[in-house]
Amino acid sequence: MHDINEFITKNFNDNISYLQSYHPETFDKLAALDSAIANAHYREKYELVYENNYFDVFEKDTNSYLYTQNSAKYADIAAQSVNYNIEENLFKCFHEHEFNEDSLKMYKAMNPLEHEMSGFAPIMDYYKKKSIKNKLLKTLNKFVFFGVGLGLHISSIHQKIHSEVYLIIEDDLELFRLSLFTLNYADIAKESTLIFSVFEQNSEFALTCTKFFNTKFYYNHYIKYFHILSHSNDKVEQFHIAVSSQSHLLFYYNTLLNQYIKPLDYMFKDYNFLNKNLNFNDTKLKDTKFLILGAGPSLQKNKKWLQENQENFIIVAVSATIPFLIQENIKADIIVHLDAFNASIKFYEDAKYLKHLENSIFFFSDRVPSQIIEKLPKDKIFFFENGTKYKEKTLKPSAPCVGSISYQILLFLNAQNIYLLGVDLAIDSKTGKTHIDSHSYVQTMNIDENRIKKDLFTYAETLFPVQGNIGDEVLTTAQLLTSIDSINQSTQIFKNSEQNVFNLGNGAKFVDIKAVSIQELKYVSKYNKEAASSYIYDLCSKEPLNALNASELDSLRNKLTHSINLYSTLAKYSSHDKTSSSKYIKDLINLTHTLTNEKEKSKYELSRVIDAYLKYILGFIFDLANAKEENNLISHLKHMDALLIQNLTLITKVYTYKIENKIKGN
Repeated sequence: MHDINEFITKNFNDNISYLQSYHPETFDKLAALDSAIANAHYREKYELVYENNYFDVFEKDTNSYLYTQNSAKYADIAAQSVNYNIEENLFKCFHEHEFNEDSLKMYKAMNPLEHEMSGFAPIMDYYKKKSIKNKLLKTLNKFVFFGVGLGLHISSIHQKIHSEVYLIIEDDLELFRLSLFTLNYADIAKESTLIFSVFEQNSEFALTCTKFFNTKFYYNHYIKYFHILSHSNDKVEQFHIAVSSQSHLLFYYNTLLNQYIKPLDYMFKDYNFLNKNLNFNDTKLKDTKFLILGAGPSLQKNKKWLQENQENFIIVAVSATIPFLIQENIKADIIVHLDAFNASIKFYEDAKYLKHLENSIFFFSDRVPSQIIEKLPKDKIFFFENGTKYKEKTLKPSAPCVGSISYQILLFLNAQNIYLLGVDLAIDSKTGKTHIDSHSYVQTMNIDENRIKKDLFTYAETLFPVQGNIGDEVLTTAQLLTSIDSINQSTQIFKNSEQNVFNLGNGAKFVDIKAVSIQELKYVSKYNKEAASSYIYDLCSKEPLNALNASELDSLRNKLTHSINLYSTLAKYSSHDKTSSSKYIKDLINLTHTLTNEKEKSKYELSRVIDAYLKYILGFIFDLANAKEENNLISHLKHMDALLIQNLTLITKVYTYKIENKIKGN
């Protein structure tokens, strides 16, 4: 027993020191638990016991034990269950595509701006042709533990697979605390990178998953896991969502490339950009009510109320609501447009639409197509930067959808009273509709068929429950959840104590935003809307930002130099000898770190484009290299590498050419 006491004491002390140094968030949670126990604010549920030569957890409330067998034997069985096949207990973190000869030829003829598959298809097709079906993996480089228990199975599995990165998930903080006595995390951390998700809400967990995915992302192709039965399925489902919500699977490199080049067209044509110092909290606007209209189902349900009360708000409408607003004769003061796709052009081509919008001003992302911009009065357009850092004082909101970015803009501009309607981010519980009827992409979803299932998950269609704004529960998708998380983060980070935000919709509930039913707002105090709207236009026009100043032009030249240097880096890498697969993989990892380190990505748009490209495609190359039975491996890797460098070089050339031309034109 003396040896056991020494064992658990050493483990605990090592772990506490390790967590305090390398995982302070987890350490702080444990310290808070200890404080709650010491002050009798929390009653311990568990007791660590050592009987019959093994550890167990006694659950006081149920008078039962966590393990129904010898925990050491359980750990051995757990390790035996982990295998190297790609058939079970794994997540596929990539898109699958089929190509034929014609489609391959078409994609190869395109440049990177035209279609994402121009840079993906040749590599993915070659991978599929050379990859062995039902293969075994040589190594499991990343691994997830759903549930810790006493952690004994973590040790036994680690001794078998020696993964480079582990994600360790435990929802029960007290149970995780007990594992500090029985498993030495600090020892495992000497060999592997550990990422902890302990006692996390879903929004926190999403950020932890992103950290896990970004760590040695080239190993993400197949990620295997072990799920301890005593741990709930909730985090497994949330991890599914996180896998499908990775940014490079949603916003492809070519989309980013276009997004980062397009703003320069407007900057060099002296269009106005919103000044980040713009303030809607002055004597004339501090009592103004701003109503954001999203295209969710609750907008349509409350059209009568909106018709009757539109004069009582400054209406900030997302562009997808324009047909609905015209149909219901509702005038928007501000139109917000985010995406760069051509589907919205029709809203601005119809003379009837333009007539309806003649008194509106436009807060547009600087990636909006020129075909839209050319239809509108130049003095009514105010751009915001979206993902770029070309100008020093522009407004730079960042959110995944136009509803969430409209909300963030009003927070940045210090609007004091913000109301949300139609920003549902959930389907209608009765009809299954995703949007108002006039929305270009409205769907009617089968609620029963689309509910989340353990082994089947799709980003845009699988439904799962979240807390409702008015009712107890509503159904949403991973696609919409991304925007829910964005709104919650915007509130927590950017909302100040003086700002009041109210959600009038029947969709998802947002953190720290008050739920208010339309009935409660039946009578809204009236004010001079026309004067307020005119004042906002004058305010935006007063100190606009347009052409690049001298400092900003120097910054642009620096970005050009960076892109030229990247081109040289790629050329130098291409000259390396590729004599063995292990050396090739090592060199490719070094190149990846050079191209996509955090300092580069924070400063240079091109580095973020390359990061998105590599996160999508590198998994195919690394997975081929990780197949146990692969023949002629170095030959295959050389072929795929040539395609990879060709595409990276082309992306770099396109960006360099576009920036160079803009600077010369200036």
